[in-house]
Amino acid sequence: MSNHNKNRRLDKSLETEKGWSLPFFRKRAAIYYDGFNLYHAVDAYKRPYLKWLDLKALGRALAPADEVVKRVVWCSAFRPQSKTKMKRHDDYMQALKARGVVARMGHFVSALDGCNSCGHTWHLSIEKQGDVNLALSIAADAEDNLFDVCYLVTADGDHAATARYLKERFPKKKLVLVSPPGRFPNKHILLYADAHIEIEREHLEASLLPQAVRHKKKLLVPPKVIERPEAYDPPELREKGHLKMIVNNG
Repeated sequence: MSNHNKNRRLDKSLETEKGWSLPFFRKRAAIYYDGFNLYHAVDAYKRPYLKWLDLKALGRALAPADEVVKRVVWCSAFRPQSKTKMKRHDDYMQALKARGVVARMGHFVSALDGCNSCGHTWHLSIEKQGDVNLALSIAADAEDNLFDVCYLVTADGDHAATARYLKERFPKKKLVLVSPPGRFPNKHILLYADAHIEIEREHLEASLLPQAVRHKKKLLVPPKVIERPEAYDPPELREKGHLKMIVNNG
């Protein structure tokens, strides 16, 4: 048998029926989400159901077949001003944790800003720790050699320093810049990225969390069921609910 035929047989034996390489021959991928950067991009679609997003499934949709997603990190922050939004945000965090996503949470602070010309003042809510949490997560995971390929999901140029550190300190690790949907890739991060891809709406539609997610925190405690907020129901369910309400009111 020729070497060419032997190699073809070997390549074929290393693939599953779906064409995926066996896990121990695949590169390890880690996905790092700039939470609010992604949120605002998704929010621009004005389709709230897309916010009930399974970030692990999305990462798998972005990674090619020769990579296996080993780690997913989501960096966000709680905004305590609205109890309803706070509850929805916490439920989403718990649902992501149930899917194996690592959540690194920061917080918001209130600051006073104003106009020097007219003297008008207003309060601003400023996110704290989000960028630092993302940078430290990538740096620590690279030091611990947890990935071969790093997917950085952001359009924020503040993360160019993180990208530079990763490529200077670990030049053999691949950095992929992932633009949130509808956002241009940041030119400063592109200087250090080995590749660039963009999240499309089709990726979001195919990566939604189910209506209910079970989150088991402790061994002997029954799992908590996190239900999708009504505001995030898909259009078909919202239409059915609207029709049912009309019939009941009739």
